[in-house]
Amino acid sequence: MWDSNHLQKAHSGYFRHLFIAMWFNLLALTLLITGIIHALIPGLFPFTPYQLAKKIVRDTEAYFIRHDE
Repeated sequence: MWDSNHLQKAHSGYFRHLFIAMWFNLLALTLLITGIIHALIPGLFPFTPYQLAKKIVRDTEAYFIRHDE
């Protein structure tokens, strides 16, 4: 639940982590809203929730995970 070394493990500073994490939160909120709308009206936002989820995962890996370790 609590990891005092999270920023080191994420290879990030506090403010970089803050701004990127808030951007992902905004994307997740958009995913939630479009997902609910899509569930009710399948013709609207047909692949938007899926694409947003993929973007969050892809960008998280790009910003915070070092593949050279």
